[in-house]
Amino acid sequence: MQKKTNFWKRGITAGLLCLLSIVVVACGALVTLPPPAMTATGSTAITQAYPTPSATQTLYNQSLTRQTAGWAVNPVCTFSARGLSVQQMSGQAYICLVPLASPPDVSITVTVQQNSGSMQHAYGIVFRHSSPHNYDFFGIDSRGHFTLTVVVNDIKHVVLPFTANSVIRKGVYAVNELQVIVKGQGVTMLVNGTPVAQATLSAFVSGVVGVRGINDGSVLFRQLVIVAV
Repeated sequence: MQKKTNFWKRGITAGLLCLLSIVVVACGALVTLPPPAMTATGSTAITQAYPTPSATQTLYNQSLTRQTAGWAVNPVCTFSARGLSVQQMSGQAYICLVPLASPPDVSITVTVQQNSGSMQHAYGIVFRHSSPHNYDFFGIDSRGHFTLTVVVNDIKHVVLPFTANSVIRKGVYAVNELQVIVKGQGVTMLVNGTPVAQATLSAFVSGVVGVRGINDGSVLFRQLVIVAV
């Protein structure tokens, strides 16, 4: 009798464990989405031809000196006669997304100026923002460096580490123009009209454009232009 009881106990226990595993998986507790297959290489050498944006293909052209339709209304992204000021939120750099469904291949140009905070943190252009915490980012800091990262499921992958370049104007309140030209997997990055790096990125094939501030201060953005290429 004891053997028979143990047999049934083992069977019931196994059945409950199996049922529990099904419920847990169905609820998503143990299931994580795999990161996309990613190619991410970058270089400061400009070796690949890149398209020249044409004004006839302009999709978006705003001074960012006033709130226009589609922009989120919140205290982190605020518009004034000076431009779009992006503040930090809960100690994190914040992204203000542009209300435009961009095609995969675009040129994005914006003027940036840090107003407060550490000079060691990057601010700039977010592109191919496919979902929260999944995007590409090209930015500069106020020490005269640029960087390129791919953020996948909120994990940052550095493609180009902070790299000094003399074309970047240094210091808080310095004004710089950033540009990203995306064509297929090829990305060309420019500062003040001069190409500073190129990369091949494959994690995201499309997504919206945004501007990102820093996690301990404010950054001002002006004259955002998005052109199909």
